[in-house]
Amino acid sequence: MPKMLRVKADQKVIADQVVYADTYQLRRQGVLGKEKLETNEGVLLLSSTKTCLSLFHSIHMFGVPFDLAVAWLNKDRKILHLKLAKPGWIYFPPGLLTETTYILELHPEHYKLLQETTELYWEENGQ
Repeated sequence: MPKMLRVKADQKVIADQVVYADTYQLRRQGVLGKEKLETNEGVLLLSSTKTCLSLFHSIHMFGVPFDLAVAWLNKDRKILHLKLAKPGWIYFPPGLLTETTYILELHPEHYKLLQETTELYWEENGQ
């Protein structure tokens, strides 16, 4: 069973059922197979810890029937890029290179809040 996280923005819990996708299988699964995403659900994808091509930090929305608030974060959990992802598209951070370490996928309701913060925190949910 994957590790579950609680994600906070400005010390406020915004999602408490976030899958920590730290394996290839969990990253590949992401939110695929879900018909909808509850406001307290999401996925935190652990990516590379090295600066590399932005293309390697892409997400696709093929087979995902709902919008997602997607944040690309560096190793210090600072938001580098934010997108409201729509079904049927591919998204990646701008520029040739990126320092992305994490990609956070949340319910689209959180998009505006993510725009207003620059740093996120998370901890094990413990459930």
